[in-house]
Amino acid sequence: MGLIEIALGLLLAVAAVGVIGKWVPLPLPILLVAGGVLLSSVPGFRSLRIDPDIFFLLFIPPLLFADGWLIPKRDLIGALRPVLLLAFGLVALTVVVVGYLVHWLIPEMPLAAAFALGAVISPTDAVAVSAITGRLNVPARVTTIVNGESLINDASGLVAFKFAVAAAVTGAFSWSDAVLQFFVLSAGGALLGLAVAWAIGQIRVNLKRFCADDPTIQTIISLLTPYAAYIAAETVGVGSILAIVGAGLYAGAHDARNLDAPTRAHSWEVWKMILFAFNGLVFFLLGVQLHSIVAGVSRAGAAELAGYALVVSAAVIILRLLWVFPAAYLPLALSKRIREREGIHSPRLVFLTGWAGIRGSVTLAAALSIPLQTVSGAPFPERDLIILLAASVIVITLLLNGLTLPLFIHALDIRGDGIAEREERAARMATVQAAIGALRQLLPGLTKPEEAAFAQSLLAKYERRLQRHSANAERRHQLDALHESERQIWLAAVNAERAELMQMHAENAINDEVLRVLQSDIDLEEALVGGSARRAR
Repeated sequence: MGLIEIALGLLLAVAAVGVIGKWVPLPLPILLVAGGVLLSSVPGFRSLRIDPDIFFLLFIPPLLFADGWLIPKRDLIGALRPVLLLAFGLVALTVVVVGYLVHWLIPEMPLAAAFALGAVISPTDAVAVSAITGRLNVPARVTTIVNGESLINDASGLVAFKFAVAAAVTGAFSWSDAVLQFFVLSAGGALLGLAVAWAIGQIRVNLKRFCADDPTIQTIISLLTPYAAYIAAETVGVGSILAIVGAGLYAGAHDARNLDAPTRAHSWEVWKMILFAFNGLVFFLLGVQLHSIVAGVSRAGAAELAGYALVVSAAVIILRLLWVFPAAYLPLALSKRIREREGIHSPRLVFLTGWAGIRGSVTLAAALSIPLQTVSGAPFPERDLIILLAASVIVITLLLNGLTLPLFIHALDIRGDGIAEREERAARMATVQAAIGALRQLLPGLTKPEEAAFAQSLLAKYERRLQRHSANAERRHQLDALHESERQIWLAAVNAERAELMQMHAENAINDEVLRVLQSDIDLEEALVGGSARRAR
């Protein structure tokens, strides 16, 4: 089976599992990994191996860029202290503890190689965490901390991994050089990513200024931005992961202010498709390669390998739980200013943050990138075992933590804080009031009766919308029910338009070009009906 056939088969499999995910109440990453395991038994997929450099270049930039683009910037800044404690402090602790534990458990594995394993499994995965927590009703601060951590700890974990592998390959290591380079690479990567995104943002603004603001062109530039940040960082030799994250953070703020509505709508639809396909492929490839990863380890029996995997996974999970509680409460005890700003954190929410440490694609890609040989030409010590243990941690955290997160949320009676809903309602009321004010200013200057009548009808619509948003919960429920009835009436009219158009096309009364033009108008009107439904909620 050729490469093109394999790629098409993987995309088809991702779509099929996506359909199954609509029916099965399991996190989609778990279903995708399981689908990949099943697909690995099909000829042509059994021996599939992806070059780690290609994997990183193709999948990681757009996925991390999108997470940086989407994460609430204000909330991330407000939760920066716990995010950094997890992204740097917990990563360092995991590398050291797991390294010494694995070296003690498997004496044949040199300490430097064991540290490489600790670095590989230290970062949580932004894609996996978002896929799991996005469907759960959890407080906004927990979501921000977990997602923000997973964005930044990829960089810290991979830099630590780089030094551990270098030590294992060369036999030389310096703590002072490692610490200095760690901060230089991290800061340099973040600054370079911001610079790349700023430069591309200026290009997009100038294209708009010179009337070259076609949404398709703007979307292509948007898709290339994370790759530009990644390649620039790799060329300069700074942290490529933080470069991608920095570019995503800047682009998210820039695009919201400077792009027009058609460009934003077009870009988001394209990005949604790319993210669904790439997210699915990442976890599917993990499942496909598990068979060959297990087959590559011949040093021990199945029971012994399972024992190693369980011990390492348990260590990672327990270390995280042991870290999050002191990290949450010690700063409150030591600083009155932090205590006044953040208040006292609920132990249930702290535990939930600790339990959300799911590993994913970055861990697998880093493990697969371990070199085959040392500088002396000898095989890299226990390379296959390191890859197997890294893959085991991914699978175990996906299954254990991913499946039990909803159960813990229910058992601990954790509910969303409603902050986003309240802010959305306040924003809707404010924008509607602004529109009403503008219409009332325009009315006295409208001399034509038709213009005045249209403005009055539009004003009445805005005033009804304001009544719905400002009413109490019971009254909002009644108004929403009325609005839904009106929406269904409007939708029936739109459907009648489409049916008549298709009938005329079937009777050859209009050609395909006319069909596409009118279909576009009707589709836009249907989108307005759907948007009206979302506003009602």
